[in-house]
Amino acid sequence: MNENTKIKFSIIVVSLNTKNFFLETIDSIINQSFNNYEIIVVDGFSEDGTKDEILKKKKYFSHFIIERDKGIYDAINKGIKLAQGEWSIFLNSGDKFFDNSLLSQINEVDIKKYDVIHGNTIIKNNFLSYIAKSKNFNRKTLLMPFCHQSCFIKTNIMKENMFNLDYFLSSDFNLFHQLYLQKRVFHKIDKFISIVIAGGLADREREKVFNENQTILKQKYNKNYFLYFSLYRIYYSINKLIKFFLPTKIWFLLLRIKYRKRIIK
Repeated sequence: MNENTKIKFSIIVVSLNTKNFFLETIDSIINQSFNNYEIIVVDGFSEDGTKDEILKKKKYFSHFIIERDKGIYDAINKGIKLAQGEWSIFLNSGDKFFDNSLLSQINEVDIKKYDVIHGNTIIKNNFLSYIAKSKNFNRKTLLMPFCHQSCFIKTNIMKENMFNLDYFLSSDFNLFHQLYLQKRVFHKIDKFISIVIAGGLADREREKVFNENQTILKQKYNKNYFLYFSLYRIYYSINKLIKFFLPTKIWFLLLRIKYRKRIIK
């Protein structure tokens, strides 16, 4: 794909009381070498100065909304309604594109025949950064196989399939199963798309994520996944106990061992 057939991207950034992280996210967008995009900012009425930064940067935004919402997926839905690009991607405040040529690289890929494009992610966990490889999505998928921050979706499809607010933590998981059942075409690319900070709400509330995912799968496939998620719950509970009782240095040493083949030095 050449410069004469540029894709237009809609980049939806959601924020809430994350002033410094917000600026990092915006900088990673406006520093892109590719410039055919729009930025839509949806802030949940921050009280830490983020609103002031939004107003300072408003010349970069096609739209910005500052008002209370019902959570991250409600905020993203507001952005989707305003999106005018061919492809949309959603970044949480603090997330960044992998490098300044990311959008240019995506523009060079023949992606028009696909509906969902997903790639790899760098996860930043305090002093540790590691690779999260994107995996293919299918009806056996029990947990998100890629980060939504490393996924582009055709905007017209998103407008027809908004995030379901019945799921506070797993609405992205529900959305992609919905698209899969609609036989939308998923395509995995072996590129790093975003850098994501670990420790968000879904990371802290894994038990609730398991419960929502189990409900979603039962609703989609009329099958009980209790045993599968029981194993995840046991594994997660053991990890929580170990983290609680071990000194921080030892915990990070264990993380380094666990992710030794994926650590970014």
